[in-house]
Amino acid sequence: MSIIITQAIHVLAGLILSSDVFQRILAVVERWADKEISGLDKHESVLNEIKIIGLNLAKWEANLGIELAVAYLKHK
Repeated sequence: MSIIITQAIHVLAGLILSSDVFQRILAVVERWADKEISGLDKHESVLNEIKIIGLNLAKWEANLGIELAVAYLKHK
């Protein structure tokens, strides 16, 4: 069941954000996932890193990408 969920998340993210953008967001989320800071601080740090690496996204796109990446990692 988890493989179906991760594939569905990946397809959905690819359709909305593009597969490349989702992969980049996923990589950033993975880097911050194990940090010993609050979820809010992780989210803000991921948003900042997304800006630094030059992803030009609307805030809703970045937030959606982060949430999809977190869901993807939870079901991976």
